[in-house]
Amino acid sequence: MSAAHDPSNASITELFADLVRRQPAATALRFGQQEMTYAELDQAADRLARRLRARGVGLETVVGVCMDRSLEMFIALVGILKANGAYLPMRPSDPTERLRYMLEQAGATLVLADPARSDQLATAGADVLSVRPGTADHLADDGPVPSLATADNLAYVCYTSGSTGEPKGVSVPHRGVVRLVRDTDYAVLGPEHTFLQLCSLTFDPATFEIWGALLNGGRLVIYPPGPLSLADLGACIEREKITTLWLTTGLFHRMVDTELASLGHLQQLLAGGDVLSPAHINRVRQTHPHVRIVNGYGPTENTTFTTCHTVTALVTGRVPIGTAIAGTRAYVLDDDLQPVTDGSWGKLFTSGSGLARGYIGRPDYTAEKFLPDPFHPGERMYATGDIVRLGPGGALEFGGRGDSQVKVGGYRVEPGEIEATLAGHPRVKEVVVIPRQDVSEGEKVLVAYVTAEGDEDGMLPALRVALHQRLPRHMIPRVIVVLDEFPLTGNGKLDRAALPRPAQAERDVDAYYAEPRTRTEALLADLWADALDVTKVGIHDNFFELGGNSLMAADLLGRIREALSANVPGARLFFENATVAGLAELVGDGDGFAQLAGGQNRAVLAEEGR
Repeated sequence: MSAAHDPSNASITELFADLVRRQPAATALRFGQQEMTYAELDQAADRLARRLRARGVGLETVVGVCMDRSLEMFIALVGILKANGAYLPMRPSDPTERLRYMLEQAGATLVLADPARSDQLATAGADVLSVRPGTADHLADDGPVPSLATADNLAYVCYTSGSTGEPKGVSVPHRGVVRLVRDTDYAVLGPEHTFLQLCSLTFDPATFEIWGALLNGGRLVIYPPGPLSLADLGACIEREKITTLWLTTGLFHRMVDTELASLGHLQQLLAGGDVLSPAHINRVRQTHPHVRIVNGYGPTENTTFTTCHTVTALVTGRVPIGTAIAGTRAYVLDDDLQPVTDGSWGKLFTSGSGLARGYIGRPDYTAEKFLPDPFHPGERMYATGDIVRLGPGGALEFGGRGDSQVKVGGYRVEPGEIEATLAGHPRVKEVVVIPRQDVSEGEKVLVAYVTAEGDEDGMLPALRVALHQRLPRHMIPRVIVVLDEFPLTGNGKLDRAALPRPAQAERDVDAYYAEPRTRTEALLADLWADALDVTKVGIHDNFFELGGNSLMAADLLGRIREALSANVPGARLFFENATVAGLAELVGDGDGFAQLAGGQNRAVLAEEGR
């Protein structure tokens, strides 16, 4: 199955320069009350590009970007490409050792960063160039910086979880990005559209958000960094007149449940990253029939989208992942790489102009996953590892993974990488990590099962520290369960089905529980425990280390405001002080806290002498 397409040979920078010439005064970026036109973004990026070239950046040079969402982050991306380099997205919250590994493995020696990140990145061994408002404004504007990059040159490197215990850097050329967002057949992209940039730069749907807008003359609205509030997101969609939005599956479901009205302001809504709920899609279809809903599927190795399915009627069965988008071929093959009959399950392979080069610095991994395309001699195809079949309507249906890879919160996670981190700890004898949906109200979470090497005392806190030193937050297991021994099948193999469901009373929070000292801390701890579905929360437990995420944080803040009738700190302050003790200190304890409360809650606190 294929889609006819004549991919452009232009680079990202050439296409962007053409838009600057055609619509210099059009708004390119909006962040809060700040705006930049295409001409202003171009000029700021040119100034940065000259600084980067002076530091030796050129074709195929990888430059790290470790910044929160801001105007400066986008100046950095365009500036790196204008300097003919390629950008490496880096999450500021990731452990220093992981950042160090990415820099060394990608051969990046220079990182553009927020000033607050400089020390951490210097520790990781990087040469840091701080990018802040007004950076290089004093430099003369000598006109456009000549672009040398072609469609085949490297545009960015995006790291994904690796089954061998190490993350893998996917190398994407300009051609892949251009194929994703120009002359599209799965969405309408043009200067009349306003996009919302919501994804982390390290999450490859950000490629669609950013370049879908900036390579088509659209306006890109930048969502503030920090924990995500569903209500704030809904208000942003309405206030900024967002027309085109991408949501992960989980976020899509939550927005339909709580902010359905706000989705009616959209023209097109793309979602994906996991299996979509037909019931949620149908609610949007019935309530907002004018909104175009697209189920987008694809691995990072094929530049964000491989297939898409536009929902045109109410869904009665599974939601298809659709057909190959323009510039892409999709094959359903058996173990001998031969096409299966229509309706039969097989392995999905993909080829075309969206294909990445492979994994940077790892020709062994590249050779394993990027194979010769038997149907187009001289080209390659990527083995996705997904099981699919061609449905009766001609669209592909997703049937799961052919390996252990899972999707958690929209992120691709290899349990093997988590297992390797835990297995390297001297306290661990055996380890297995699995996703479960019977731990927290149907939400898919990671659970690690381990057996101890020696005494178990103090083991769980030590493992938590080790995980946070090596892995990003979305890969930290929600629960770690210590077993005397693993259950085995009659053949002596691990019996995954017999691994026990973690009892909430046995969560590892007990290992380092610190009791609330005040009634304020006790009240907050109870709210946290309820939100996290745990028995109890200690005052020094980190909300995110216990398995919380930005959506849960937004819900919790709303519940705290409701319970206290108080103006508690905003999401960003909560993100930076995500412990009961930290939050209690911010809002004020004792008499000061009571003064923030209102109505019945204030009276109750006063009667208790708080």
